[in-house]
Amino acid sequence: MSSPSSSLSSSPITTPVDDVVENYFDDGDDISVCELSLSTGPESIDKAAVAGVISKYGNSSATAWLEFERYRIWQAEPGQVPESSFQPIQGYMIRKKWVFAWGNPLVSDPKALGATAAAFVSWVRGQGLVPVWCCIDAALEKAMAKLDFSTVDCIYEDVMHPAHVVQMTGASNKGKEGQHAVKDLKKNLRRAEKAGVTVAEVTGKWTPQMRNDIDSGIERWKKHRTGPQIASTTFVAFTDEPHRRYWLAYHENKIVGILILTPTGRLSYLVKNCASFPDAPRGTSEALIHTGLEAMHKEGLAAGQEIPVSFGITASDGVKPVSNLSGWKIMSLSKVYHSVSMGAGLFRRADFRSKFDSEHQPAYVAYSESFGVDTIRALLKTLKK
Repeated sequence: MSSPSSSLSSSPITTPVDDVVENYFDDGDDISVCELSLSTGPESIDKAAVAGVISKYGNSSATAWLEFERYRIWQAEPGQVPESSFQPIQGYMIRKKWVFAWGNPLVSDPKALGATAAAFVSWVRGQGLVPVWCCIDAALEKAMAKLDFSTVDCIYEDVMHPAHVVQMTGASNKGKEGQHAVKDLKKNLRRAEKAGVTVAEVTGKWTPQMRNDIDSGIERWKKHRTGPQIASTTFVAFTDEPHRRYWLAYHENKIVGILILTPTGRLSYLVKNCASFPDAPRGTSEALIHTGLEAMHKEGLAAGQEIPVSFGITASDGVKPVSNLSGWKIMSLSKVYHSVSMGAGLFRRADFRSKFDSEHQPAYVAYSESFGVDTIRALLKTLKK
C-alpha cells in the first residue's frame, strides 16, 4: 500500500513529453499472460442481469461494462459485503500487470462502497496484479483514501440540466447565460432548422431498413474520424436496446444522425452516443441533443423533479493531488497527462460539451503503487479503439 507521502512515480519522469505523445500506444504485445489467465470471479455471475442492475443502481461509467468483449465483471462473494442487499459487481479492464476498475461498483447502498472496494482490491492483489480505479465519485474517493490509496483529480463528469438548457436557448433569452456557448449553440440549432433537419424519438418498432441505415451511417462516421480514438466504449447502436432511448435526425427523408440515451440509476440519463453522419447538415448533433433534453425537461416536470443528463467523463487539463499525495510530486506527470490528452484529441469533446453550459462534477483516479508514464500508456492502449 502507498504511504501518505507516496508519489505518482517512484522516480522522476525524464521521458520527453513529445516522445510520450508519439509513442504512448507503443508498449509491446497486446496480450500478456495475465490477460489470458485471470478469472472473472464467481462462476454464478449472470451477465445478462448486469444491464438491469446498471439501469437501477448504475452510473455513467458502468454503462460501458456491457461491452463484454472489452470489460470483465467481478462479483463479490456471498455475504462478503453485508451492507449491500445484492452481491456488488464491478467492471474492469486488464492490460499486462494493471487492472483498471471502471467507475464505482454497483451496490444497493453507498455504505457498502468501502467494503466492496476492499474486497475487489484484495482479489486483484491475490492475482499478483496492480489495481487502478478510474472515474470514481467523491464517495468512493474517500473510501479509497481510507485504504491508503493515493487519489488524483484529472477528470470530471459533464452534466447537463435540461431545464437550464431549454431556458437559455429559448427565444426570450438574449444569450446572457453561458454567453459564447449559448450564442454558438443557438446558431447551430438555427442552421439545422434552416437546412430542414427534423428530429424524432423512435417509439415504435425498428424496420430492417432503419437498422441498416443507422449501422451504415455509423460506419461512415467512424471512417471520417482522424487520429487515435480513445474511449471507454465502442459505438454499437443496438447494445442493451431494451434500456435505451433513440432519437433520429432526418434530412431529405434520410437518416443523418442518431442520439442514444441510456438510464444510469433512477431518473438520470447518459448520452451514450451521439453522431451526425458525414452527409448531415451542420448543427445536426446539437439539434439531436437539444431535442433529447427538451423531452427530458418535459418528463422531469411531469415527475416533479429534474432529470439530469450526463455527457460522461471528460479529461481535465492536468493532474491535481487529492488524498495521500503531495502536489509537488506530480508536476511532471501533469505535464505529460496534458500533452497526451491533447495529442489524443480528448479536449475536443470538452469544447463541444461546453455549448450546453454543462456542470463539471469532479471525478477521480485512485492507485496504490507507482503511477507513471507506463501506467498512462497502458490505460490509453486499453482504451484505444
